[in-house]
This record gives sequence, structure tokens and C-alpha cells, in this order.
Amino acid sequence: MSAGEPDLHGKVALITGAASGMGAATARRLAALGATVVGADVNDALGAEVFDGLGAPHRYRHLDVTDPDAWTALVAAVVSELGRLDVVHLNAGLMSRPNGTPALDDPLPWFTAAAYRKVMGVNTDGVAFGIMAALPALAAGGRIVVTASTAGLGPLPMDPVYAASKHALIGLVRSLAPTLAGRGLGIDVICPGGVDTGIVPPDLRRNIATWAPASYIADAVVTVLGADTAGGVWVARSEASGVQRLAD
Repeated sequence: MSAGEPDLHGKVALITGAASGMGAATARRLAALGATVVGADVNDALGAEVFDGLGAPHRYRHLDVTDPDAWTALVAAVVSELGRLDVVHLNAGLMSRPNGTPALDDPLPWFTAAAYRKVMGVNTDGVAFGIMAALPALAAGGRIVVTASTAGLGPLPMDPVYAASKHALIGLVRSLAPTLAGRGLGIDVICPGGVDTGIVPPDLRRNIATWAPASYIADAVVTVLGADTAGGVWVARSEASGVQRLAD
């Protein structure tokens, strides 16, 4: 463990979107810092592979983040099995543009009611339901970290619904932070820039060498958890620029 990194021995962390990308990278990183990690996703094959690699006591659980009852059941199971919950990383997310379509063409064919409900359900409802379920279970000093995006700080013409969902997350976290601080709990939001994950449209992946690896966001989560105070909006545009906390 390096200077500034949190000591997570004896802590329990729950991560959504943990079957791949940033979630899987964060699971590995927090496990290396001593946490017992519970990973949740809907891609059970990949999730099982990631957590089989981590081994016991880490474990994978199926979770549809859009289902508040499933959230309640999962959090209850984590506390029953492991005795506590200390860190929740709400990371699951998707874009409205169908996989394989060009990223820079007209976005209006994908600006539909079905796409809106799907993206807002996972990206925004999934986070809100996760916070609601976790709050009664979090141990004293517990922390919640939400993955938003730099698309939540400005426009993203290629995917307006995705951008709207990420703007909503930043507003939600900033508005909850003072109340949670008064209860001894912390909540922060990380806004990644271009990161090499599976939701990146294929035509943009041609330039992926210039983008950050998923492990960079895992490092950003560690930076946030190691910060003295919670309640911040953290920007992680690239490895070169580092992780920066925006002024309140």
C-alpha cells in the first residue's frame, strides 16, 4: 500500500458493472488493498470469470440495477454473509447508441422512448436505487463513489441521452453530499474522460491508444477513497492530466 492509499483490510466493497471494464479493474484494485469485494452485473459469465480470478473471499452476484427490490435483497445478502458494508462503487452504465453503429453519425435515430428508458434506467435509476439500498447498511464512515462522465459536465452531441443521465448523477451526488456528511457518510462522483471500455463505439476504438486504460479509473477510485473529505466532483480526463477535484 502506497502513501495516500486507503487501508481497506477488514472492509467490504460492493461494485456494480463489475464484470468488465472499469468495474472489473476497480474490483481488482480494491481487493489488492485488502477489501473483500462483491461484484455485481448482469453479464454472469464474465462476472464469474473475473471473480473466479480474484478467488475467495471475493464473490460475484447477479444484479439488475434497475430493480429496487433486487438492490434491497443484494445489500441484505452482503451484510448477512460478510457482516458489514463499507464502500459502494456505483459504476454500471451504458450508452443509447446501439453497439456497432458509427459514433459520429446522426444521433436522432437512437433518440427514442425505448433508448431513453433503458439508459436512464441503468445510468440514473440504478445509481439512485443503489444509494437508497446502501444507506441503511453502510458502516460508520462508509463511502459511496458514483461513476459519471465528463459528458455530465458539457454537451455530448453523439449521445444526448447518455449525457443527460450523467448530468443527473452529478446533480444527485452534489445535492446528497451535505446531508450524508451530517450522518458520517461520504459520497463522491468521478467523471472519466475517454476510457477503453466495451461501451465505446467501434469507430472510436480505432484511436483507443490515446485513451486511458480502465485501470486508470480504478486508481481514481482509490484516490477518492483516500481523500480526507468526501462530497466532491472528480475529473479523470486522462492519465496525463491526473485526477482533479473540481471546486465546489
